[in-house]
Amino acid sequence: MSPAITTNEDAVRVEPGAGRRAEVVPPRASPRAGRFTFALSATVFSFALMQTLVVPALPTLGHDLGATSQGTGWILTAFLLAGAILAPVVGNLGDRFGHRRVLLAALIGFAAATLVAAVAPNLAVLLAARVVQGVGTATFPLALALARGMLDGPRRAAAFGWIAGMIGLGAGVALVVGGVVVDALSWRWLFVLGAALIVASGAMVAAWVPRTAAPAVARRTDWAGIALLSSGLVGVLLAVSQGSDWGWGSSRTIATGTAGLLLLAILVAVELRVANPVVDVRTFRHGPLVLISLVTIAVGFVPYVCYIALPVLLQAPTSTGYGHGMSVTASALAMLPSAILVFLGGRLTPVLVARIGAGGAATAAGATMALGAAGLALWPTSTVAVVVAFSILGIGNGIGYAICAQLVMAWSPAAEAGAAVGLNSVVRTVGSAAAAPVVVALLSAQGVATHGAAYPFSAAFWVAAGASLLGVAAALTLVARSRRAA
Repeated sequence: MSPAITTNEDAVRVEPGAGRRAEVVPPRASPRAGRFTFALSATVFSFALMQTLVVPALPTLGHDLGATSQGTGWILTAFLLAGAILAPVVGNLGDRFGHRRVLLAALIGFAAATLVAAVAPNLAVLLAARVVQGVGTATFPLALALARGMLDGPRRAAAFGWIAGMIGLGAGVALVVGGVVVDALSWRWLFVLGAALIVASGAMVAAWVPRTAAPAVARRTDWAGIALLSSGLVGVLLAVSQGSDWGWGSSRTIATGTAGLLLLAILVAVELRVANPVVDVRTFRHGPLVLISLVTIAVGFVPYVCYIALPVLLQAPTSTGYGHGMSVTASALAMLPSAILVFLGGRLTPVLVARIGAGGAATAAGATMALGAAGLALWPTSTVAVVVAFSILGIGNGIGYAICAQLVMAWSPAAEAGAAVGLNSVVRTVGSAAAAPVVVALLSAQGVATHGAAYPFSAAFWVAAGASLLGVAAALTLVARSRRAA
């Protein structure tokens, strides 16, 4: 039997002037920890699945909807952009109105948008649905906030591992499921299956996650912060995602990116003067959270380099000199072991933390990703080497997802847990969104005649290895700071 968990959100008292809740009476609900964790993990799995489920179907979607390659790319980018904006906003709403209540509302919107995507008659409707689907990104910070508030000790650490592991597992399984469904049925079934999973996970949350009390302190909505965050991220991510099409030195790219950065700078100035900011930028005065964010960028960037480059590499004809000649389904199956190991990496994280500490686990995550990326760069034309190297990378990525979430939760105030992890989700999403233009630019670069047909792919994987090593450097700095503080 799973051990029962206790919740401190069913009966609370406000300490005058404290602005936070205090536990005063035992909870009325005592659900099973296993069911509780499984329900939250299922919501995050559904988000991760829908984020990358369309990747194998992008060429088919573009053809069926009569979209250009640029328009087709927005089917993935729209979700990432919307998720980067909505994660901290919805996380903040969870801190204000209760994480369970907001999680259920987000799942309802997520499911409705997914059903609209399934019947979308044109690209415009599909893109609008994908934007609304971005609310699913908030399931991750909300799930972690619930786990933090209702679990403690080893059960909390185990839940963090399960929940964080779902991001990589869902993304990897999506590549396999997406390929099989597109080959056997239709791209519309991707969204039908996704909606069914979202509804099922919502039912589990309703049944197995206890009701939480209303927040003890009413918090005003930071509308100015929401507007600045949204517009600033749109500007920066739009410039990053479209730079290869517009031209990296074009006035449009420079103006869009500069405007986004300016708005984010204004956001920092505004949030420093707001009592309840949607993004508490004051936390970044602490070096450890800055270092954790650098590790998180690597954790978001590295797997997406592979998600974008590997299908092209594996599905290209062998006559190209670098391709493996696989079908969509076969290439997805080749990537499945990595997805499984991402999940196992998340489950391994509590053991690593117990043995070498959180900073050591973050260092191990970056080093393992670097090793896997280097293997891909050295032997891109060997199918066995690609599967093995990507699997190694998956272990590191799974550890990275779990340890970044754990570190952020440890450093964020309990009353702001949802918004803090939502901000970390933004950082990870920015890293993921940056991978697409980088890979596209490298795959179209010159150097094939000099270095061989597989050179562009090797270059992309070497960039991923370099990003992983930057994560290692940040993690080692975090370890050093922790030792000095001790």
